[in-house]
Amino acid sequence: MAEMTPRRRILTAFDHQETDAVPFDIGGTKTTSLNVNAYRNLYRCLGWAETPLQWGNYLSQRTHMAEEMSTFLGGDVRRVHVPHPEVLPKEKQTPVQLDAWGTEWTQESGGLFYVTRPALAEARSIMDLQQFAWPEPQSLFHAPEEVDLYARKLRESTDCAICLDLPDAVVHSSQNIRGYEQWLLDSALDTPFFEALLDHIVELYCAMVCPVLAAAGDNIDLVMICDDIAVQNGPLISPRAYRKLIKPRHARIVETIKSCSRAKIVFHSCGSVRWALPDLIDVGIDGLNPVQCSAAGMEPAELKRDFGRDVLFWGSIDTQHVLPFGAPDEVREEVRRKIETLHHDGGFVVGSVHIIQGDVPPQNVLALTEAAHVYGRRSDGHAFRITCTGRS
Repeated sequence: MAEMTPRRRILTAFDHQETDAVPFDIGGTKTTSLNVNAYRNLYRCLGWAETPLQWGNYLSQRTHMAEEMSTFLGGDVRRVHVPHPEVLPKEKQTPVQLDAWGTEWTQESGGLFYVTRPALAEARSIMDLQQFAWPEPQSLFHAPEEVDLYARKLRESTDCAICLDLPDAVVHSSQNIRGYEQWLLDSALDTPFFEALLDHIVELYCAMVCPVLAAAGDNIDLVMICDDIAVQNGPLISPRAYRKLIKPRHARIVETIKSCSRAKIVFHSCGSVRWALPDLIDVGIDGLNPVQCSAAGMEPAELKRDFGRDVLFWGSIDTQHVLPFGAPDEVREEVRRKIETLHHDGGFVVGSVHIIQGDVPPQNVLALTEAAHVYGRRSDGHAFRITCTGRS
C-alpha cells in the first residue's frame, strides 16, 4: 500500500478501511496529552533543553505538546491550540480559581484542581435557574477568530489531521455547577429541575459551538466532545435515565456540530460505556475515546466484533496500571495486543487511555511510541529505544 499522509491515514481509519500503518496519537487531543511533570521528565530523559512550557489547561495540569516533540514521537494528530501567555498571569497561578460558570476550583497539594464551591450548589427551583447569572456563550471557549487563525496555521504547516477539542459538554458542566452528589440526586429525584438545568447548558453550548466551527471551516478534521457517562464498573446513571435525560441533549449537540462542520466527531467517555455504544452511534458520533479496556465489559475483541463497523476506537493503552507501573516491555506488549485486536479492517487509532500522568516513567512513554511504530509497521522504532537513567 502506498504511504499515506498522517491526515489521510486518520480519515481512512474513520472510513473503516485499511491504512498503510496503524494511526497513532500522542498529544493530539486534550485527553491524550501529558501532565506537566510527565512532559518535563520526558525532556530530561531525552537530554533535550526544554522549550518554554505551553499550558493545554492549567486546572488539569496538562501541557500542549511542542511541535518538536510531536514530530519526534511521530503522532498523526495535531490539536488546535490558542496559547496562553508564556508566563501565566498571577491570577491564573493561584491555588483557588473561578471558571466561566462561577464555580470555584482549588488545587490539591500543588497538583490537580477540584471543584470546591459549585456555582449553583444552593439552587432549589427552576426559578433559581432563571435568576442565575449565566455566562455569555463566547466566554466558554476561545474566540472564533483565534480558532480560525491557529487552525489555518496548522493546515499550512502540517499534513497531520487537525483536532479541535471542545469544552466539556452537558454532563461535566452540569456536575461542576451543581456538585457531583447533588447532580446525582437531581437526576433521580427532581427531573423537571434537572432537565431545565441541562437545557440551559445545552443552549449555551450550542450557541458557543457554531461560530467557532464556522470560523474554523475545513481547517479542522476532528472535533472532540468530552462527557463521561460511565464509571469503572458500569453506567454513571441508569441506562434508562441516560436515554431519557442525557441522550436527547447529546443528540442536539451532535446535530449542531454537524450543521456547522464536516469534521468527524470523537466522543470521549471514560469507564464502562459498552452499554451506551448503540445510543452514541445512534446520535451520530464517529469515534469513541478512550476505550478504557480496564473497565467492566470493555473487552477489546468484543467491542471490535460488535461495534467495529460503526465506530472508530481511539486509545486503549492502559493508563491505570501498565503505563505507570509496568516495565517498558510490558508497555510494548500492551500496544502489540491492542493493535492486533483492534486494528483489522481499519477503525482504530492507538494511543493512551487518558492524559499521561506525572507518575508514568519517560521510559514507558518512549516504549509506547516505539511499539506504536514497530507493531504499527511504521519504522523499526529504533529512535525511541533510548536509555534513560540507566534503563530502557
